[in-house]
Amino acid sequence: AVILYTSGTTGKPKGAELTHSNLLLNSAVVTGRLVPLDADGVALATLPLFHSFGQTCIQNAAIAHGASFSLLPRFDPEEALQIMERDRVTLFAGVPTMYFALLHHEGARAHDLSSLRWCLSGGAPMPVEVLRAFEEKYPVQILEGYGLSETSPVASFNMIGRPRKPGSIGY
Repeated sequence: AVILYTSGTTGKPKGAELTHSNLLLNSAVVTGRLVPLDADGVALATLPLFHSFGQTCIQNAAIAHGASFSLLPRFDPEEALQIMERDRVTLFAGVPTMYFALLHHEGARAHDLSSLRWCLSGGAPMPVEVLRAFEEKYPVQILEGYGLSETSPVASFNMIGRPRKPGSIGY
């Protein structure tokens, strides 16, 4: 279905070949096991859609379940907060630096994020201090995970309703 180019751990770009089944099953896992996204769901798409995390966990998962997503081509914490409030975003997936920026953004408390139900973090290890501070400030739990382009990308993730160890990549 797609060839996603990744430098992985070597730094030399290579194409990761993903089949239709890879993408279908991975988006089914995201919405069937991680977050119960449905037609009422709204995701914020600020992760690059040419990368497997944004493409599968936001774009494909939302489309597969009739949800919608709002595009923010370049992450900016103020713009992200405005969109989350305006569009009543229910799902945000990001890398730890995005969570850090949202956590420390001046004026963040002025935005109503009460619609936010699920947050996914991947792409790099989430500092436990950032995770705890974000969850204290906002009314949502961050689910951490691990994956790579070759796994479409989810390989393991913490799950709603299961014991969670902050700083781990889950099940």
